[in-house]
Parts: sequence; C-alpha cells; structure tokens
Amino acid sequence: MDATVVCIDQTKKSVQVEPRAAWFPRGTRPSVELSGQRDWTCLLGAITEDGDRFFSQFEEYVTAEHAKHFILALCKEFEDNLIIVLDGAPYFQALAVTDLAARDDIALMTLPSYSPELNPVEECWRQLQASLSNRLFDSLDELTTAIDTALDQLSIPKVSNYF
Repeated sequence: MDATVVCIDQTKKSVQVEPRAAWFPRGTRPSVELSGQRDWTCLLGAITEDGDRFFSQFEEYVTAEHAKHFILALCKEFEDNLIIVLDGAPYFQALAVTDLAARDDIALMTLPSYSPELNPVEECWRQLQASLSNRLFDSLDELTTAIDTALDQLSIPKVSNYF
C-alpha cells in the first residue's frame, strides 16, 4: 500500500495579561490592577514524511469537528491514501474522527498514552515555544502574527526518525 504518513497534534498559546512577578520599591504598598482576561489561540499542526506542513489556528478549544475538518482537508490536499498518526486526545477519539477510519483512503493510528516524544509535531511546538519565549504580547493579534512568523521558520523534523 502506497500511503502518505501524516502526524497531527495540537497546542495552545495564550496572551498572559496578568504579571507573574513584579518589583516594587521598598516601603511602598504594591498595587496591580488585573483584568483577569487571558486571550488564547489553539493550533492544530500536521507534518508529513516528505516535510510538508499544515497548521490551522482557532480562537476556541479544538473539538472533534475541528479535527475532522482538518483531516478531511489533508485528504483533499494529498488525494491519496493517508496514514494519520494521532495522540490520545479526546477530540481525536470522538466518533466524528474515528468514523473517518471507515473511509478507504484513511488509516488512523493512535500513539501510546503519555508518549509525546513519539510525535514529531511536538518538536515543531518546542521550536514555536522557543521563538515565543521571553516575549510579551499585548494582544491576541500580536501573538498570532508572531506565531505565523515562527511557523514559517520551523525546521521540520524527519518523520521517519520517529518510527
């Protein structure tokens, strides 16, 4: 069977609007106004054995419907048989996604529990985190722009090294 291996994973990045630490002059009473607001974005990412990459951002939590549409978009992109490697996240285990295995052009493979080191997309998330760390984003738009820039500069790991 000639098929394309596609590994998929999800991550979440947030704009932290409340300070985690601060310095105040000795003898003063510290006062910080907090909004309690935290904007965030979720990403679904996929990489193939040939180094192709696909990312999709959502301003809501990833659901089974998001995962299903992402997988169907990959099917349309490749137009051939796909072996899709997923972790055990609940949205990947939902019927909306597992029902896709009934298709002739898709085989779903689930990684063992608690084994992120087996998913090459995790390396993409590590690189993304490294490029975003030690930076303060004032808005979700600013974070999204930084994410888009970082995703364009990723060094895609070789999928074959993971299996």
